[in-house]
Amino acid sequence: MRLSRFGLIAAAALASIACQTEDGALKPTELPPLAFVRYINALPDTLATTVRFIDQVEFSPQTWAGVPFRGLGGGNYQGTQAGSRRFRVFSFNANATTAGNTAVLGEATHNFEAGKYYTVLHSGFARGGAPANAIRIIEDAVPTPGAQVALRAMHAGAGIGNVDVYVTETATSAISGAPAVAGLSFGNASAYVTRAPGAFAVRVTAAGSTTPLISAAAPAGAAGTTSVDPIGGASQAGSVITAVAFPASVAGSQAAASANPSVLFFIDRHPPRTTP
Repeated sequence: MRLSRFGLIAAAALASIACQTEDGALKPTELPPLAFVRYINALPDTLATTVRFIDQVEFSPQTWAGVPFRGLGGGNYQGTQAGSRRFRVFSFNANATTAGNTAVLGEATHNFEAGKYYTVLHSGFARGGAPANAIRIIEDAVPTPGAQVALRAMHAGAGIGNVDVYVTETATSAISGAPAVAGLSFGNASAYVTRAPGAFAVRVTAAGSTTPLISAAAPAGAAGTTSVDPIGGASQAGSVITAVAFPASVAGSQAAASANPSVLFFIDRHPPRTTP
């Protein structure tokens, strides 16, 4: 079972840390209880961001540096020592001096529980406007879908009201019936729903409407072999996927350009390994 290759790699890296004993010998450092955390930048009106845990260096995620609008810091989940942890988000400008990268956009303290997975969603407007930028920490209760595919929606679309989320065969199929997710509010994630593996698209509408605001086809993923593990996606049984709705970037801002609202797909869990 893999929640994320990146989360497990991070745990392995932490486990391999060694310390020196009084006689000069090296021995492995005991691994503390870990939670697994990832960061999504959904700020549509400002620079990329950098996230640092500021309470301790040991058993903390690597710094998520230069995460662009609609970006995922560090590839995916990273291990962090469980407990009350404090982190800070800074603006990031690759062309600025060190002093130009110290503006604080947000700060949070959260009790991360051992064995659990979390998404840190940084959304809203950083340069003025409502809703103001805020850090939301969402617990990812990732299911094991077996022969199915699990999907949930996350609403990071600042300035977009409550939405319904439909799942259709393609991004242009007619919308009918009840939405898969109804009335999802800004800053929140839905519960997971399961479906048979196969191509699908996510269609986001204003709550109560069937007129799409955003349409996007989910990635298919790739089947595994004895030498390559599978990649999660719509057509791969055992995949768990989050579809995140983002707003358009603000014209003239330094956010990564995105002229229209969009949906991006993040893999929460890949199918079971196929390699030895």
